[in-house]
Amino acid sequence: MITFHNVFKRYEASGDALRNVSFHIEGSQFVFLIGHSGAGKSTLLKLVSAIEKPTRGQVIVNSHNLNKLGNRRIPEFRRGLGIIFQDHKLLHDRTVFDNVALPLIVAGTPHQEIQKRVRAALDKVSLAHKEKVYPITLSGGEQQRVGIARAVVNRPALLLADEPTGNLDPDLSDEIMDLFAEFNHHGMAVLIATHDLRHIHRLEKPVLELEKGEMVWDDDEDEDSY
Repeated sequence: MITFHNVFKRYEASGDALRNVSFHIEGSQFVFLIGHSGAGKSTLLKLVSAIEKPTRGQVIVNSHNLNKLGNRRIPEFRRGLGIIFQDHKLLHDRTVFDNVALPLIVAGTPHQEIQKRVRAALDKVSLAHKEKVYPITLSGGEQQRVGIARAVVNRPALLLADEPTGNLDPDLSDEIMDLFAEFNHHGMAVLIATHDLRHIHRLEKPVLELEKGEMVWDDDEDEDSY
């Protein structure tokens, strides 16, 4: 599913964000990515989602060699991903329904299929009754759920989340993580960057740890993959 082989990422202004990172996540697994602020977690997720390209090394995601992925093929590649941001990135001039429908509209999905998939996604995150309201009227936890519904509405093989519960209280945070675990149970691979070790202890999922841009630990390092 995801392979990094001796990956470096260097920015001219700040130097190496990632140094010689190698790991392999096989199949539909749920893996946590941890590390201090500035350790390289967000950069790693940007490489997985082809927002950035590595300076050196090889990145393979969903059988795509991202080093060789041309700009024209990136939108098609990303249709196999769901991406969740900490700050939601919702369109506040669109309804909840329209926000969730956006990836399907971009992909040219037929109208009837959009209706069905959006309502199914909203039902999964317990927001079916909010489809006609605008995001500004929702709580922070509800806005995050809209972002999750939007990320999974196209039924991606891989779900990426960057500190998705950083602004939520513990109870809401647990609910969001339990949603991710449910998606994983139904066959979706999940990679979550977080600094909240409580979730790792509670859900007991595999862990990758970055420190100053280097992969310093995984909890199954004697195996070839997760």
